Amino acid sequence: MELKYDFLVIGSGLGGLSFALKAAAHGKVCLITKAELEETNTRYAQGGIAAVTYKPDSYAKHVEDTLVAGDHLCNEEVVKMVVKEAPAQIEELIQWGTKFDKQSSGKWDLAREGGHSEHRILHHKDNTGQEIQRALSVQVRKHPNIDLLEKHFAVDLITQHHLGMLVKRHLSDIEC
Repeated sequence: MELKYDFLVIGSGLGGLSFALKAAAHGKVCLITKAELEETNTRYAQGGIAAVTYKPDSYAKHVEDTLVAGDHLCNEEVVKMVVKEAPAQIEELIQWGTKFDKQSSGKWDLAREGGHSEHRILHHKDNTGQEIQRALSVQVRKHPNIDLLEKHFAVDLITQHHLGMLVKRHLSDIEC
């Protein structure tokens, strides 16, 4: 059986799922993952995501906090870019269905973690990664332009291409 796709995404963590969702707007996507879709390192991330979401916080404060926490070994241009882009990335996660904790007033329930001078950590209880993984997995599973292959290994795809035959992981005499 021959499958044809415009994009091949290997891995179902935050990077793989977000790329698959974006690429699906431009063509057919095959997403492969070595386990179930939800079984990723992203799922086990407990903390939150730092972003400037209110005043008196500012991009300048967030950049400075990050540089100090990194003992000024960080690439300052990269830090500035990540800090500036964080709110847009948070908004994209929300659009995909991620639920961050809110106060009864409706404002974000922001935490303040080590190295931060302001409350700027968006979180979902103590399992932010699991919530992000859940939300993006739902979107991937229902997207008509994304085919999901769980329990598949990238090396098998490469080997099959070279051998011209279906390769199962239990074969012991495979040569490329």
